[in-house]
Amino acid sequence: MADEMDTKYQPESVSHPGDTVLDYLESNGWSQRDLARRTGLTPKTISEICNGKTPVTPPTALAFEKVFRRPAHLWLNLQRQYDEAAARRRVSAKMPHWASWAKRFPFEQMKRCKLIEESEEHRIDALLKFFGVSSPESWESVWKASNVAYRQTRKFETTSEAVSAWTRAAEIEAAAIQTHDFDEKRLRDVVKDLKAFTRQDIKEAGPTIESLCASAGVAVVWVPELTHTGISGCARWLTERKALIGLTLRYKTDDQIWFTFFHEVAHILLHRKRHAFILDNAEKDLSDSTVDPQMQRDEEEASRFAADTLVSPDALLEFIRGGVFTSDSICGFADALNIAPGIVVGRLQREGVLRYGQGNALKRKYQWNFEPGETSEGQ
Repeated sequence: MADEMDTKYQPESVSHPGDTVLDYLESNGWSQRDLARRTGLTPKTISEICNGKTPVTPPTALAFEKVFRRPAHLWLNLQRQYDEAAARRRVSAKMPHWASWAKRFPFEQMKRCKLIEESEEHRIDALLKFFGVSSPESWESVWKASNVAYRQTRKFETTSEAVSAWTRAAEIEAAAIQTHDFDEKRLRDVVKDLKAFTRQDIKEAGPTIESLCASAGVAVVWVPELTHTGISGCARWLTERKALIGLTLRYKTDDQIWFTFFHEVAHILLHRKRHAFILDNAEKDLSDSTVDPQMQRDEEEASRFAADTLVSPDALLEFIRGGVFTSDSICGFADALNIAPGIVVGRLQREGVLRYGQGNALKRKYQWNFEPGETSEGQ
């Protein structure tokens, strides 16, 4: 993901074009006053150029082209190189003051997850390029302007730096995905088709899911969860015509993954006018009195949409009334709904019909590389 532009080699010093002017004066046996007469520039201007106090401008470069018989672009390139080197020196001088900012990001984890590639000695520069900003102050301004609707988990410590890194990674991934213009009707039709894919391994179903959503104007991306984020997913509008759904494997079971996916779809369909950027985690406390009431209602609506889209309320009620919750009965009910058995287990657990932990053998578990495996603790 790292920017391919190579800025690692920087010469220790780049001379001002005035040094080259002095060389030409010496080779021609001219004085600065001679050059002033030949170019029509004032002796003061020539002196300041030779002393590195005044830049070579395009008109001056054209004058030097005629007098020294060297193209104008040579002089302008010398000036550009000098100006760029001077600007880099000014930025480098600020780097020690920015080090504490860079240390707040999970840089090593970002490298392990292949979100960023630069080496340790270029950490600050790597972070600035990753976020697409010129300074820590710019990063803070961009992050505050994102207007993120985000409820932080109470179980784990979260930081703005880690959260912003995850969301930026999702944004970069989504930018590379070609989508049609957003089409609400198309997305609602896609939702109906997506239920059946819950029965497949995510590794196999993923490309089709991403393609179907892209046809409705939604880029679906998977980004590894970073420490101190507590993120299970996000919904974001990148433009008026393109939405983003970002997902992690926070709890690594198919019921949680699919519930989160449809929860984010709900935010895209139902809450576009109120929220441009919503981050979700699985430990949200909707009873918290400090939570904005509208956001609380939106979260509850998104959760209800996800639950009812995956498992019809009427069908669920009828199944619960039957009172038989064996592995065979759950699998049979899942077959009738054309969804994964693990989703039924998760719904029964949320409804209090099954205890948490009961029936978990029917849930499919994943590691980040989408290989079936044991689940692990979230950060």
